[in-house]
Amino acid sequence: MFSFYAFWALVGCCFTALAVSLYAIARVRIITKTLGALDWETLANLTGEIGSMKRSLQKTNNRINGMTSSDPATVLAELPKFQMAQPNVTPIQRGG
Repeated sequence: MFSFYAFWALVGCCFTALAVSLYAIARVRIITKTLGALDWETLANLTGEIGSMKRSLQKTNNRINGMTSSDPATVLAELPKFQMAQPNVTPIQRGG
């Protein structure tokens, strides 16, 4: 009796494995067909575009966070203003 159920369980497992394999083959065919028109020049262009977009997003995020300005010369020109704006600290005299 047990071998009867074991047989049908194994048959079910085999059909499941077959279905999963067919599904994987179908997906590989779709991806191969889709990427057939992709050549190395297109891939290089996409990589370059992604790099430039990444740099522009990093600059934008840095500007939003206030870390850097759009022009480094303006940051250097404003540096003395920040240094003069700090008040002079006089030492505290303790004791007598």
